[in-house]
Amino acid sequence: MAMMQPGLRARKKQATATALQQSAIELFLARGYDETTVQDITDVAGVSQRTFFRYYATKDAVLLTEHTRREDDLRAFLATRPDEPIGATARALIAHLAEDISERQELVKVQTQVFFSVPSLADRFAGHHDRLAMIVAEHLAGRLGVAHDADARPRLVANQVIRSWTTAILLWLTAGMTGDLPAMAEETLTIARRDPALVDAD
Repeated sequence: MAMMQPGLRARKKQATATALQQSAIELFLARGYDETTVQDITDVAGVSQRTFFRYYATKDAVLLTEHTRREDDLRAFLATRPDEPIGATARALIAHLAEDISERQELVKVQTQVFFSVPSLADRFAGHHDRLAMIVAEHLAGRLGVAHDADARPRLVANQVIRSWTTAILLWLTAGMTGDLPAMAEETLTIARRDPALVDAD
């Protein structure tokens, strides 16, 4: 059975939300986050401020709405892999997350700038990474048949995956977003798991 396509109204709403986000991203890159107002965003998008607030409660929500989407996407992705070995899940996870970032390069560039320059939002980005790690840990705990808050292994593996992913993103951005991010992320995870230089030899 063919999947039902979104209705015209839903498509228009999505188009407006996307236009607002794209306008905001362009302005954040050109002027800076703090220097851009909601009025600036709506002027570029060609809509009213009232329309803006139908889609985004605040200016920072333009950047943070991706967090909810990515967290929901990660849960759905893990639900399709209930029985595979944990090592395979870790590799699949980091590839999936890296591909998600590769598809949103301008947004990620802005988010990273904001992460390092706006302390209040930096805390919320860190919270997003922590939530991603918890989603992974809960899944892995189920695979191992343990409680995620009573066994160290699920959280350790989950944190390793998410921190390897964020490290790869920073390396990729430093390289001008010219490398293959999924490959870089997989390499970063391999280094974290196996590099002798990261293991105490004593």
